Amino acid sequence: MPGWIRYMLERGYWTEIFATTAIILGGWAAARIFAFLVDRAKQRWALRTATTHDDYFFDAIRRPGSLILFLMGVYLALHRYSFPFLSVLDDVIFVITVILVVHTLIKISVATLRWYGDKLARERQGEALAGELLPMADKAVKLAILAVGLIVVLDHFRIDIKSILVTLGVGTLAIGLALQDTLANMFGGLTILLDRPFRVGDRIKLSTGEVGDVQDIGIRSTRVLSQEGNLLIIPNALLVKAMMTNFSFPDDRAIIVIDVGVAYGSDTEKAKQLMLEAAREHPQVLAAPAPTAAFKSFGDFALNLSLICFTSNFRTRLQVIDVLNSAIHTKFGAKFFAAWQGFSVK
Repeated sequence: MPGWIRYMLERGYWTEIFATTAIILGGWAAARIFAFLVDRAKQRWALRTATTHDDYFFDAIRRPGSLILFLMGVYLALHRYSFPFLSVLDDVIFVITVILVVHTLIKISVATLRWYGDKLARERQGEALAGELLPMADKAVKLAILAVGLIVVLDHFRIDIKSILVTLGVGTLAIGLALQDTLANMFGGLTILLDRPFRVGDRIKLSTGEVGDVQDIGIRSTRVLSQEGNLLIIPNALLVKAMMTNFSFPDDRAIIVIDVGVAYGSDTEKAKQLMLEAAREHPQVLAAPAPTAAFKSFGDFALNLSLICFTSNFRTRLQVIDVLNSAIHTKFGAKFFAAWQGFSVK
C-alpha cells in the first residue's frame, strides 16, 4: 500500500472524503427524485386538463427546485470543514438560491396570469380586460418579486436598507403628490377593469345625460362614441365616482312603453286588443316576456292606455317605437274609427 494512502487512512481523511461525497450525491439524488416526481405529477395532471398552463407551472418548479436541493447538499458537505473561503462560498450559494427562488416565483406568476387571461377570454368582453390589465399586473408582480429578492440579499450582507427605503418612500411621496391626478385616473382605470361596470361595446348613459357606446377602456381615460358621432374622452377618476346607466347589462333587451289616449266612451278592451296585435306582428318584439296592454288611468280629456313590450336590441328601440306607433295609428283608424267615431289617439 502506498505511503500516502496509508497516511490518509491513519488520519481519517478517506472517511471524510467518502462522507462529503455521499452528502453531495445525496443532494444530487434528492434533486433527481424531485424532478421525477414533478414529471409524474405533470403527466397525471395533463390527463385531467386540456390546457397547457399546468405544464408550464410544473416546468417552472422542476429545474429550480432540483438545483436548490443539490445546492443544499453542497452546502451541508462544505460545512463539514473549516477553511478560509467557506463564508464566501456560503454567500455565493445563498445568492444563487435567492436567484433561483425569484426566478421560480416569476415563472409561477406568469403561468397564473396566463391561466387567468384564458379564463377571462372565455367570458364576454373578457379579452379586453385581459389585454388591458394583465400586462400591467405581470410587470407589477415581477417588480415586487425582484424587490423582495433584492431586499433579502441586501439584508443577508448586512447592508442597511432602512435609509434606502426611507429615500424611496420620500421620493414616491413627492412623485405621488406631483402626479395625483394621473394616479387617480390610473387607479380609476384599474377599478373599472376589475369591477367592470361596463365593457367595450356597451351603451351607457352618464349622469350628465350623454349617451354613447364604449369604444376603449384605457388606463387614464375611457373613450365613448356618442349618438351624435362625437368621441367623448372621459377621465377614469370621474367615471368611478359618477352614476351611470348601462343599457347593455345584463342583456341587450330594452323595454318599450307606448302611451295612447282614447276618448271617453270608447271600447278600451278593443283598443288594447289592437295594440297587442300591432306588437305581436312586429318581428323585433319579443314573445317572452309577452306584450301587455293596460288601462292605466283616467285623464282630463282621454282614457290613458299603455302598451308594454320588449325588443331584442336596445339599439333599434327608436325604430321599433316608430313602427309600433304607425301600426297602432293605422289599426285604430281602419278598424276602430269606423265603428266608434269618438275614438282618438294622442
